[in-house]
Amino acid sequence: MERKKYRFKDIVWKDFSLLAILIASMIVFSLLGIVIGFLYIDNLSEKIALKISVIAQLLAYLVTACSFYFLHMNDFKYHLRKNINFVKNHYLFLIIVTVTMMVCSTIYNTIMQYLPDGIGFSETQNELELMGLFDKPAFLPVTFLLIVIGAPLVEEICFRHLLIGELGKKFNFIAMGIVSTILFSLMHVVGAESPFEIGSYLILAIAMVYVYLKSGRKLIASVSLHMLNNLISFIFTIITLYT
Repeated sequence: MERKKYRFKDIVWKDFSLLAILIASMIVFSLLGIVIGFLYIDNLSEKIALKISVIAQLLAYLVTACSFYFLHMNDFKYHLRKNINFVKNHYLFLIIVTVTMMVCSTIYNTIMQYLPDGIGFSETQNELELMGLFDKPAFLPVTFLLIVIGAPLVEEICFRHLLIGELGKKFNFIAMGIVSTILFSLMHVVGAESPFEIGSYLILAIAMVYVYLKSGRKLIASVSLHMLNNLISFIFTIITLYT
């Protein structure tokens, strides 16, 4: 079957406004959080500041997700049904990819623990920073919404839907899949102390790009995988810290 040839006008350019909305929302809610922190919190510790920034980030994600819905309001239900049907018909495929991804991650992270100091690690810096969100049981619902729901949804919209699903129409879906994998991984290792920390996120990114392309670029495929991965990590962290 002949592949469809796309033109620049086939790219849904309005969806790229989501990047501006996300950035603007992050700035507005972060500034609002700073103002509230200084005005109403007497002892603004680093831990409290972190939680304020998390709430600001979660609100920005909510605005971005709602904006995505409004941009596609006319055909949202139709595409949602198609995506849900894919999950129903291919849930075993998603589970197999998830298990494979987690096994690869476990093997990789285990090997990293035996490397010399400076290049080896037991936890990535990104994971260590997230641990600060688990110290207060009352804050766990917010942590759950951010890690398991908000972050996977918005990150998949940006790294899979926009980069691959839209820009891939002109710059090749596989090529943009590679770009998506690299950028996603780099975003999670900004404060890394070991260059090998990127490997943990490359494994995750490759799996999500694979299911996205294999599903015919259905966003729910990579979102489901991302959410499931984060949910398992969330549960494991809770068990480790509170039992």
